[in-house]
Amino acid sequence: REGVVVSHLQYADDTLYIGEPSVQYLWTHKAILRGFEMASGLKIYFWKSCLLGVNVSEEFLTMGCMFLNCKRGVVPFKYLGLPVGANPRRVATWEPMLEKIRRKLNSWGNKFISLGGRIVFLNSVLNSIPIFYMSFMKMLSQVWKKLISVQRDFLWGGARGGRKINRVKWDVFDNGGLGVKDVRVMNLSLLDKWRWRILLNERCLWRDVIVARYGSQISFSADWSECSFPSNSSAWWKDVRLLEGEANSLNWISGALERRNGLVAKAFLMGRRPPRPAGGFDEGGHPWSQ
Repeated sequence: REGVVVSHLQYADDTLYIGEPSVQYLWTHKAILRGFEMASGLKIYFWKSCLLGVNVSEEFLTMGCMFLNCKRGVVPFKYLGLPVGANPRRVATWEPMLEKIRRKLNSWGNKFISLGGRIVFLNSVLNSIPIFYMSFMKMLSQVWKKLISVQRDFLWGGARGGRKINRVKWDVFDNGGLGVKDVRVMNLSLLDKWRWRILLNERCLWRDVIVARYGSQISFSADWSECSFPSNSSAWWKDVRLLEGEANSLNWISGALERRNGLVAKAFLMGRRPPRPAGGFDEGGHPWSQ
Protein backbone atom coordinates (compact mmCIF):
# COMPACT_ATOMS: atom_id res chain seq x y z
CA ARG A 1 0.00 0.00 0.00
CA GLU A 2 2.89 2.36 0.70
CA GLY A 3 5.42 0.61 -1.49
CA VAL A 4 6.42 0.89 -5.12
CA VAL A 5 3.79 2.12 -7.57
CA VAL A 6 3.79 0.13 -10.82
CA SER A 7 1.68 1.72 -13.54
CA HIS A 8 2.85 -0.25 -16.57
CA LEU A 9 5.25 -2.95 -17.75
CA GLN A 10 6.82 -3.04 -21.20
CA TYR A 11 8.87 -5.69 -22.95
CA ALA A 12 9.53 -5.54 -26.71
CA ASP A 13 6.11 -4.92 -28.28
CA ASP A 14 4.09 -6.05 -25.24
CA THR A 15 2.65 -3.41 -22.90
CA LEU A 16 0.77 -4.15 -19.68
CA TYR A 17 -1.10 -1.29 -17.98
CA ILE A 18 -2.04 -1.53 -14.31
CA GLY A 19 -4.56 0.82 -12.70
CA GLU A 20 -7.59 1.19 -10.49
CA PRO A 21 -11.06 0.26 -11.79
CA SER A 22 -12.52 3.71 -12.39
CA VAL A 23 -14.04 5.62 -15.28
CA GLN A 24 -11.39 8.32 -14.88
CA TYR A 25 -8.63 5.76 -15.42
CA LEU A 26 -10.32 4.48 -18.58
CA TRP A 27 -10.52 8.01 -19.99
CA THR A 28 -6.88 8.71 -19.08
CA HIS A 29 -5.72 5.42 -20.55
CA LYS A 30 -7.55 5.98 -23.83
CA ALA A 31 -6.35 9.60 -24.08
CA ILE A 32 -2.72 8.47 -23.66
CA LEU A 33 -3.04 5.87 -26.40
CA ARG A 34 -4.81 8.28 -28.75
CA GLY A 35 -2.10 10.86 -28.11
CA PHE A 36 0.52 8.25 -28.97
CA GLU A 37 -1.27 7.56 -32.26
CA MET A 38 -1.29 11.23 -33.26
CA ALA A 39 2.33 11.83 -32.19
CA SER A 40 3.82 8.72 -33.82
CA GLY A 41 1.52 8.18 -36.76
CA LEU A 42 1.05 4.55 -35.72
CA LYS A 43 -2.27 2.80 -35.41
CA ILE A 44 -3.23 0.96 -32.23
CA TYR A 45 -5.51 -2.02 -32.72
CA PHE A 46 -7.63 -1.87 -29.60
CA TRP A 47 -9.56 -4.95 -30.62
CA LYS A 48 -6.36 -6.99 -30.20
CA SER A 49 -5.97 -5.83 -26.59
CA CYS A 50 -7.61 -7.34 -23.51
CA LEU A 51 -9.10 -5.85 -20.37
CA LEU A 52 -8.76 -7.96 -17.22
CA GLY A 53 -9.92 -7.36 -13.68
CA VAL A 54 -9.03 -8.75 -10.28
CA ASN A 55 -11.88 -8.43 -7.78
CA VAL A 56 -13.72 -6.17 -10.25
CA SER A 57 -17.44 -6.35 -10.97
CA GLU A 58 -18.70 -7.87 -14.21
CA GLU A 59 -20.64 -4.70 -15.04
CA PHE A 60 -17.53 -2.52 -14.93
CA LEU A 61 -15.52 -4.93 -17.09
CA THR A 62 -18.28 -5.07 -19.69
CA MET A 63 -18.56 -1.29 -19.75
CA GLY A 64 -14.76 -0.91 -19.96
CA CYS A 65 -14.49 -3.31 -22.91
CA MET A 66 -17.19 -1.40 -24.79
CA PHE A 67 -15.53 1.95 -24.01
CA LEU A 68 -12.04 0.82 -25.09
CA ASN A 69 -13.35 -1.37 -27.92
CA CYS A 70 -11.21 -4.28 -26.71
CA LYS A 71 -11.67 -7.93 -25.82
CA ARG A 72 -12.52 -9.33 -22.41
CA GLY A 73 -9.59 -11.18 -20.84
CA VAL A 74 -9.64 -13.88 -18.20
CA VAL A 75 -7.30 -14.92 -15.40
CA PRO A 76 -4.97 -16.76 -15.76
CA PHE A 77 -3.54 -15.11 -18.87
CA LYS A 78 -0.25 -15.43 -20.70
CA TYR A 79 2.40 -12.71 -20.53
CA LEU A 80 5.77 -13.35 -22.16
CA GLY A 81 4.89 -17.03 -22.40
CA LEU A 82 4.12 -17.54 -18.71
CA PRO A 83 0.62 -18.16 -17.30
CA VAL A 84 0.03 -15.23 -14.93
CA GLY A 85 -2.39 -16.05 -12.14
CA ALA A 86 -2.25 -19.81 -12.69
CA ASN A 87 -1.64 -22.24 -9.86
CA PRO A 88 1.88 -23.70 -10.31
CA ARG A 89 0.95 -26.63 -8.07
CA ARG A 90 -1.46 -28.00 -10.67
CA VAL A 91 -0.27 -30.31 -13.42
CA ALA A 92 -2.56 -28.53 -15.90
CA THR A 93 -0.43 -25.39 -15.56
CA TRP A 94 2.58 -27.30 -16.90
CA GLU A 95 0.76 -29.08 -19.74
CA PRO A 96 1.42 -26.34 -22.35
CA MET A 97 5.15 -26.67 -21.72
CA LEU A 98 5.04 -30.47 -22.03
CA GLU A 99 2.95 -30.24 -25.18
CA LYS A 100 5.42 -27.81 -26.72
CA ILE A 101 8.25 -30.27 -26.08
CA ARG A 102 6.24 -33.11 -27.63
CA ARG A 103 5.51 -31.03 -30.74
CA LYS A 104 9.19 -30.18 -31.04
CA LEU A 105 10.05 -33.87 -30.99
CA ASN A 106 7.36 -34.78 -33.50
CA SER A 107 8.64 -32.15 -35.92
CA TRP A 108 12.10 -33.76 -35.88
CA GLY A 109 11.93 -35.82 -39.05
CA ASN A 110 15.26 -37.68 -38.97
CA LYS A 111 14.74 -40.84 -36.96
CA PHE A 112 18.24 -42.11 -37.72
CA ILE A 113 20.04 -39.49 -35.63
CA SER A 114 22.94 -40.92 -33.64
CA LEU A 115 23.02 -41.31 -29.87
CA GLY A 116 25.47 -38.41 -29.54
CA GLY A 117 23.20 -36.23 -31.66
CA ARG A 118 20.24 -37.08 -29.44
CA ILE A 119 22.18 -36.06 -26.34
CA VAL A 120 23.07 -32.73 -27.96
CA PHE A 121 19.44 -32.29 -28.96
CA LEU A 122 18.28 -32.99 -25.41
CA ASN A 123 20.57 -30.35 -23.93
CA SER A 124 20.15 -27.68 -26.60
CA VAL A 125 16.40 -27.95 -27.21
CA LEU A 126 14.47 -30.04 -24.70
CA ASN A 127 16.20 -28.54 -21.66
CA SER A 128 16.02 -24.98 -23.01
CA ILE A 129 12.29 -24.93 -23.78
CA PRO A 130 11.12 -25.21 -20.13
CA ILE A 131 13.84 -22.95 -18.69
CA PHE A 132 11.50 -19.92 -18.52
CA TYR A 133 8.92 -21.98 -16.63
CA MET A 134 11.53 -23.39 -14.28
CA SER A 135 12.88 -19.91 -13.51
CA PHE A 136 9.58 -18.87 -11.93
CA MET A 137 7.77 -22.03 -10.82
CA LYS A 138 8.84 -25.05 -8.83
CA MET A 139 8.33 -28.18 -10.86
CA LEU A 140 5.97 -30.79 -9.49
CA SER A 141 7.20 -34.34 -9.11
CA GLN A 142 4.50 -35.54 -11.55
CA VAL A 143 5.67 -33.02 -14.15
CA TRP A 144 9.29 -33.97 -13.59
CA LYS A 145 8.47 -37.65 -14.16
CA LYS A 146 6.60 -36.84 -17.38
CA LEU A 147 9.50 -34.74 -18.64
CA ILE A 148 11.98 -37.50 -17.82
CA SER A 149 9.76 -39.97 -19.66
CA VAL A 150 9.79 -37.75 -22.77
CA GLN A 151 13.57 -37.42 -22.60
CA ARG A 152 14.11 -41.15 -22.06
CA ASP A 153 11.80 -42.19 -24.89
CA PHE A 154 13.51 -39.82 -27.31
CA LEU A 155 17.01 -40.84 -26.25
CA TRP A 156 16.49 -44.58 -26.74
CA GLY A 157 13.60 -44.61 -29.21
CA GLY A 158 14.48 -41.70 -31.51
CA ALA A 159 12.24 -38.97 -32.84
CA ARG A 160 9.58 -41.48 -33.97
CA GLY A 161 9.28 -42.96 -30.52
CA GLY A 162 9.06 -46.66 -29.95
CA ARG A 163 10.31 -48.72 -27.05
CA LYS A 164 13.91 -49.80 -27.02
CA ILE A 165 16.25 -51.22 -24.43
CA ASN A 166 17.67 -48.67 -22.02
CA ARG A 167 21.39 -49.29 -22.19
CA VAL A 168 22.24 -47.02 -19.24
CA LYS A 169 20.39 -46.42 -15.98
CA TRP A 170 18.73 -43.02 -15.79
CA ASP A 171 20.52 -42.36 -12.49
CA VAL A 172 23.71 -42.10 -14.52
CA PHE A 173 22.11 -39.29 -16.51
CA ASP A 174 21.02 -37.46 -13.35
CA ASN A 175 24.62 -37.46 -12.17
CA GLY A 176 25.84 -36.03 -15.49
CA GLY A 177 27.30 -39.31 -16.71
CA LEU A 178 26.37 -38.75 -20.37
CA GLY A 179 26.16 -34.97 -20.24
CA VAL A 180 22.36 -34.67 -19.97
CA LYS A 181 21.24 -32.02 -17.50
CA ASP A 182 18.99 -32.94 -14.60
CA VAL A 183 15.95 -30.69 -14.98
CA ARG A 184 15.03 -31.04 -11.31
CA VAL A 185 18.39 -29.71 -10.12
CA MET A 186 18.30 -27.00 -12.76
CA ASN A 187 14.85 -25.93 -11.58
CA LEU A 188 15.99 -25.56 -7.96
CA SER A 189 19.12 -23.70 -9.03
CA LEU A 190 17.18 -21.22 -11.15
CA LEU A 191 14.74 -20.52 -8.32
CA ASP A 192 17.51 -20.11 -5.76
CA LYS A 193 19.28 -17.68 -8.06
CA TRP A 194 16.55 -15.13 -7.35
CA ARG A 195 17.87 -14.87 -3.79
CA TRP A 196 21.31 -14.17 -5.17
CA ARG A 197 19.91 -11.46 -7.44
CA ILE A 198 18.11 -9.78 -4.55
CA LEU A 199 21.46 -9.38 -2.78
CA LEU A 200 23.31 -8.07 -5.85
CA ASN A 201 20.84 -6.14 -8.02
CA GLU A 202 20.15 -2.95 -6.10
CA ARG A 203 18.57 -0.93 -8.92
CA CYS A 204 15.85 -3.18 -10.29
CA LEU A 205 12.13 -2.56 -10.27
CA TRP A 206 11.25 -6.16 -9.43
CA ARG A 207 13.62 -6.08 -6.43
CA ASP A 208 12.02 -2.87 -5.15
CA VAL A 209 8.60 -4.50 -5.39
CA ILE A 210 9.75 -7.62 -3.51
CA VAL A 211 11.47 -5.59 -0.77
CA ALA A 212 8.40 -3.37 -0.34
CA ARG A 213 6.18 -6.45 -0.14
CA TYR A 214 8.22 -8.70 2.16
CA GLY A 215 10.53 -6.40 4.09
CA SER A 216 13.95 -4.82 3.73
CA GLN A 217 15.71 -7.59 5.71
CA ILE A 218 15.81 -9.80 2.61
CA SER A 219 17.95 -7.24 0.77
CA PHE A 220 21.03 -7.69 2.99
CA SER A 221 20.48 -11.06 4.65
CA ALA A 222 20.97 -14.45 3.01
CA ASP A 223 19.36 -16.28 5.94
CA TRP A 224 15.58 -15.94 5.89
CA SER A 225 14.85 -18.68 8.43
CA GLU A 226 13.99 -16.16 11.17
CA CYS A 227 12.18 -13.67 8.93
CA SER A 228 8.41 -13.39 9.21
CA PHE A 229 6.40 -13.18 6.00
CA PRO A 230 2.67 -12.60 5.43
CA SER A 231 0.48 -15.66 5.13
CA ASN A 232 -0.91 -14.46 1.79
CA SER A 233 2.49 -14.56 0.09
CA SER A 234 2.53 -15.55 -3.55
CA ALA A 235 3.21 -19.15 -4.54
CA TRP A 236 6.44 -18.08 -6.25
CA TRP A 237 7.74 -16.37 -3.11
CA LYS A 238 6.86 -19.34 -0.92
CA ASP A 239 8.80 -21.67 -3.21
CA VAL A 240 11.83 -19.36 -3.28
CA ARG A 241 12.09 -18.82 0.47
CA LEU A 242 11.50 -22.51 1.31
CA LEU A 243 14.36 -23.76 -0.86
CA GLU A 244 16.75 -23.90 2.09
CA GLY A 245 15.60 -27.40 2.93
CA GLU A 246 16.15 -28.72 -0.59
CA ALA A 247 19.09 -30.90 -1.57
CA ASN A 248 20.13 -31.40 2.09
CA SER A 249 21.47 -27.85 2.21
CA LEU A 250 20.41 -25.32 4.82
CA ASN A 251 21.53 -22.33 2.80
CA TRP A 252 23.93 -22.76 -0.11
CA ILE A 253 24.15 -18.99 -0.72
CA SER A 254 25.46 -18.05 2.72
CA GLY A 255 27.52 -21.24 2.87
CA ALA A 256 29.23 -20.54 -0.44
CA LEU A 257 29.95 -16.94 0.54
CA GLU A 258 31.38 -18.08 3.85
CA ARG A 259 33.77 -20.46 2.09
CA ARG A 260 34.78 -17.87 -0.49
CA ASN A 261 34.93 -14.64 1.48
CA GLY A 262 35.34 -15.78 5.07
CA LEU A 263 33.36 -15.13 8.22
CA VAL A 264 33.20 -11.36 7.65
CA ALA A 265 30.98 -11.85 4.61
CA LYS A 266 28.86 -14.33 6.52
CA ALA A 267 28.39 -11.91 9.42
CA PHE A 268 27.26 -9.24 6.96
CA LEU A 269 24.83 -11.48 5.09
CA MET A 270 23.39 -13.16 8.16
CA GLY A 271 22.99 -9.98 10.17
CA ARG A 272 20.14 -7.53 10.46
CA ARG A 273 22.13 -4.37 9.76
CA PRO A 274 24.59 -3.41 7.03
CA PRO A 275 28.29 -3.35 7.98
CA ARG A 276 29.87 -0.22 9.42
CA PRO A 277 33.47 0.91 10.07
CA ALA A 278 35.08 -0.83 13.04
CA GLY A 279 37.57 1.97 13.64
CA GLY A 280 40.51 3.75 12.05
CA PHE A 281 44.12 4.83 12.52
CA ASP A 282 44.55 7.85 14.77
CA GLU A 283 47.99 9.20 15.75
CA GLY A 284 49.72 5.88 15.26
CA GLY A 285 47.01 3.85 17.00
CA HIS A 286 43.95 1.94 15.85
CA PRO A 287 41.02 2.59 18.21
CA TRP A 288 38.05 0.25 17.81
CA SER A 289 34.50 1.58 17.64
CA GLN A 290 32.16 0.11 20.22
